[in-house]
Amino acid sequence: MKIIFFGTDENARLVLQTLLISLHNILLVVTAPDKIRSRGTKKSPAPVKRFCVDNKVSYSEEIPEVKDLNNLSPDIIIVASYGKIIPSEIINLPKYGSLNLHPSFLPKYRGPSPVHTAIKNGDESFGVSIIKLSEDIDAGPIIMQKEYDPADNWEKNTPKKGPFLNVLRPSTKLLTTSLFIEGTEEILNILEKPSIIKNAKAQDHSLATMTKKIEKKDGHINWNKPKREIEDLIRAFNDGNNSSYSYLDGQRIKILNLGLAPLEDYLKDVSRLPERKVGSIVYFHQWQKSDPLIVTTKNDYIVINELQLEGKAKISGEEFINGTLKQKNNYSYENPPILN
Repeated sequence: MKIIFFGTDENARLVLQTLLISLHNILLVVTAPDKIRSRGTKKSPAPVKRFCVDNKVSYSEEIPEVKDLNNLSPDIIIVASYGKIIPSEIINLPKYGSLNLHPSFLPKYRGPSPVHTAIKNGDESFGVSIIKLSEDIDAGPIIMQKEYDPADNWEKNTPKKGPFLNVLRPSTKLLTTSLFIEGTEEILNILEKPSIIKNAKAQDHSLATMTKKIEKKDGHINWNKPKREIEDLIRAFNDGNNSSYSYLDGQRIKILNLGLAPLEDYLKDVSRLPERKVGSIVYFHQWQKSDPLIVTTKNDYIVINELQLEGKAKISGEEFINGTLKQKNNYSYENPPILN
């Protein structure tokens, strides 16, 4: 199959690499220009461009002219995490049209942040859709869909506690990768039998929900919320680029990773936990090095495994307690630090 591929990020690179391994003919890759991707002023290429350079795949950082694409005589266009609007005259150019991999069970969660929104909303099962590209965002007819439940990757007798919960309740970063892997398998199935594209079924637009672009401010934690709602927010913003955050003494702290198991898995004696105001960091009188970082919520406690102070390296919850907090003289067992 002769393919023109549109994609930019690491998940798109995964799709592109799989297509090449499967011996499909990638005529051209359209990706994004270099940009500043971290602190500093130096621009760097997107993962898809880097892959093309390393593997000598023809690419363009801008959408080519229709006549130039037409001269390539593509059978199909495949779009995965590209991030720009593709003109309709290009969408309809190939023999089999254009396909888009979208990491949600459409028509639910159209738009730029389907996985973030699903996790933040507390969903426990997810989905991926392969649709025909249309001028309206994520509104094209559905060719294939696959539901995805993180628990399906584990045997039924796998204990639903301890470290397993971080897999069964994954972050946006981990879940998005899993959904793109599932979606890539579906694309390969379609390419093996492209006649099924003509059987694509229109979405029920009355059931559509539109997600919004993620903004950093949306990751600010309100500790007055219930435990599960806070955990879902933290998982949702752990996407590889953003993170949820809180403040201590005006200093911003990124919350990167949670301990999702019951407190009994972290503490020998849960009865040691004192009554605290919401947002309080519960630490212990003797500053035991094994004590986890526990924060009070509206109705419970959460455990923070990993965090990052502004301008500093990532550290564990225990390192934060026995380093940052221990060095501050204004806190005591009776006067605990409070996140806000």
